[in-house]
Amino acid sequence: MTTSTRYPAQTWEELQTRLAGSFTARLRGLLAPEISLSGPEGEFGKVRRGHSGAKVTAGSLNAVIEQIGNARYRMLTGDRRDDVTLVAEPAGRSVDLLEVGIGERTYQARTSFLWNRAAILSPEGKEVARLKGNLTGRRYEVAFDPEMVGTLPVAVLILYHTIINRSRVFRAG
Repeated sequence: MTTSTRYPAQTWEELQTRLAGSFTARLRGLLAPEISLSGPEGEFGKVRRGHSGAKVTAGSLNAVIEQIGNARYRMLTGDRRDDVTLVAEPAGRSVDLLEVGIGERTYQARTSFLWNRAAILSPEGKEVARLKGNLTGRRYEVAFDPEMVGTLPVAVLILYHTIINRSRVFRAG
């Protein structure tokens, strides 16, 4: 069974409902790793890293994460370049705290690159998603609130942010 038949989602909302609040991510490759995303029914998508961002595919859902500067991002979904799904930027001087805007909501993401973890908080301060990576940073468990608007694309973006910045932290010494 192919990825698209197991998870035939057309939108982030459909995929978020189908995954029911959790997925795992595994890094494949060494220099420019591909991130394989799996849910309860198996692999549902991939994140392919590029020079200044990544391409996300999940069934018929296609999105692009563009990195703008050190820790600023935007995610575009669909074929049109003006379909901005979300925008993220540092909340202060550090890359370990991001504000992520999606629709009318703004989430706050706190990342610990040393401990390989991140938490995503709602505007009310409630944790709506979290990710936890293993010691080597090659496998991640991601949990999110499937009822809260936009938690899946935010979690995918924070996963990408954590993976690329964790490797930078360790390369810098």
